[in-house]
Amino acid sequence: MATPTLALVLDLIRTSGPVSRVELAERAGVTPATITNTVRDLLAAGLVRETGRRPGAVGSPRRLLGLAPDAWYAVGVQLSRSTTTTVVTDFAGGQLAASRSPGAGDDPPQVTLTALAAHVEELLTTAGVPRDRVLGLGLVTHGPQDRERGMILTAQPTIAWQRFPLTSTLAELLDLPVLLENDATAAAVSERWTGSVGAESFGVVWVGGGIGGGVVLGGESFGGATANPVEIGHVPLDPAAKVCACGNRGCAEVTAGPAAVVGQAAADPRERVRLGLSGRPEDTLVDFERLAVAAADGDGRATALLRKSADRLGDAVVTLMNLFDLDTVVLSGPALVTAGPLYVEAATRAAGRGALARLLRPVRVMVSPDAEVAAAVGGALVVLRSPLVLADPLADVGRRAWPLTH
Repeated sequence: MATPTLALVLDLIRTSGPVSRVELAERAGVTPATITNTVRDLLAAGLVRETGRRPGAVGSPRRLLGLAPDAWYAVGVQLSRSTTTTVVTDFAGGQLAASRSPGAGDDPPQVTLTALAAHVEELLTTAGVPRDRVLGLGLVTHGPQDRERGMILTAQPTIAWQRFPLTSTLAELLDLPVLLENDATAAAVSERWTGSVGAESFGVVWVGGGIGGGVVLGGESFGGATANPVEIGHVPLDPAAKVCACGNRGCAEVTAGPAAVVGQAAADPRERVRLGLSGRPEDTLVDFERLAVAAADGDGRATALLRKSADRLGDAVVTLMNLFDLDTVVLSGPALVTAGPLYVEAATRAAGRGALARLLRPVRVMVSPDAEVAAAVGGALVVLRSPLVLADPLADVGRRAWPLTH
């Protein structure tokens, strides 16, 4: 059976490689003998390979280790009502192919998943990935979720999606294991294991069709079986605002989310036509991007709407920082590809005056360098990092050894 050291060493190599055995022992906090045995198993399994040598202070040069990118592959899919982002990654988390396609819209789950399965097959073919080396697919959606049964627990985007067996249905269509993960948590996993943040503890505020939150503490994502630990989008910010679908009044999602911004812009027929907005729920992210581009070009109305939203999101960022004593928050999600700098500016101001961590150390808010695809990449990494993959590091742990869910 796999030990915690095995998974830890793979993670350390993924984030720090190329790295020597001596460095691994120091960072993992284990004995050199333990690392030697663990690395031997990983080399035998073909998951790790020696990539070169580095001169040491004394003695012979240290042999460096890196993940074997072609050992295994995974697919990550971030699915929402507005868009679907799909990526194929190698074992080291490197992107081999990526695509963006329409979201679920109002289609029933079976129709959406059937089309998604066909698209995944096409992308794997395009990437030239050996089908028998694909470990599985990480399906990333909004919460709340029942990850064990692979279901969404709310009637979003329509009632047909509530408690529909997403993972088992998609697994049958693809003949691959499928794991379910929350979008913000997946984005946090991606930021951590691709090394873009440079911190062991940080928060993520995910802005897609709605607003979600994720936290990494001490290098590990904070979560649970229902994938609902950091629902920052449903923290009430304005008691005078409208009632949210969750039942609370004035949540971050209904005061700062893309749907709220687009709704305000589209409420005026003249502005709707001028800015080219459709106003349809399935076009929320497309409409929001139009507003972001208009604001970047100096449009006063679009800029005012986005700044109001950004100020509210800044309040949510401060709440997240103070709840978990964080000094770093990453803003991520497809809504922030263009609008990211404006939101970072507002959130940085808010953190500078309200984050308690500022009294002890510098605080920062940043935009993810991979805001559009971070959650999908995180979905693939959830598969690649699953303990089930490492149930026997010396065995050929192909997809037939996997259960269909967690």
